[in-house]
Formats: sequence, C-alpha cells, structure tokens
Amino acid sequence: MRNQHPVHLILLSAVLALILTVSGPSTAVADPGILSVQESFEKFANAWMAKLDRMGKMNIRALNITPRDQGFVGRYVCYGPECKFSIKETGSPETPFIGLLHYSEKHFLKKGETRQETIQSPGMLTDNIPVTEIFRFTHGKWVY
Repeated sequence: MRNQHPVHLILLSAVLALILTVSGPSTAVADPGILSVQESFEKFANAWMAKLDRMGKMNIRALNITPRDQGFVGRYVCYGPECKFSIKETGSPETPFIGLLHYSEKHFLKKGETRQETIQSPGMLTDNIPVTEIFRFTHGKWVY
C-alpha cells in the first residue's frame, strides 16, 4: 500500500497539470485589453477631477457675498479631490464598458463682519454630497 501512495501523488499532479493547461490562463491575470481600458479611464477620471478642481477654485473666486444678520456670508461649492473609480463590462459591442467615478460635492460657507473678512475667512463645510458619475466607452474613447 505504501508503494502506491507516491504513484497517486504523481497521477494527481499530472491530472492537475493537464486541467491547468486545458483551462488556459488563470482568471487572476487580467485581460490586457481590459487593463488598457482601465488605464485610459484612470487618465480620463484624473482629467475630469482636475476640471472639477478648476471649477471649485473659480467658485471661490466668484464668491457671491450677501448681507446677513450682523455681517456677511458667501457660499461656494468644491469637488473632490478624493475619488474612486471602476469600470464594468456591458456586453454591448458599441459601448463595451462604462466607467463609474465617485467623489464628493462639498458645500462651504464663509462668514464675516465685513465683505473683506468674509472673503478672507476660511470656508466651513456645510454639506458633503456623494456623487456618482457614469461615463461610457464608445468607439474607443470615454464619453460623458
């Protein structure tokens, strides 16, 4: 009986090697095409977040200050900078992927006794709204 034990291990090893060869590459290794699409969405998402960052800075510069109570207030909105993104396959030949971008829309309030104090005051976060944007990958590029 003990002499047959090593034979069983050899047979088992041979069967496993055959199964791995027939089944192809491991599913743990990502498809190079998907990796390329993932990389292109990462670049697209970073460019999108940079655009939102510029919008947020413009919102601060264009602060609309209004009289309130015994002073002044100004409100503005900024985005991110933190974000998460992922892609999903759709099964559609025309639009094979969608990209999901998650970030926060942050609402701020500035207060001061004068307009100048209001402009110079640090913004206080009043609301943090989660945002999910969906982009489609059509004809080889990401579209809003």
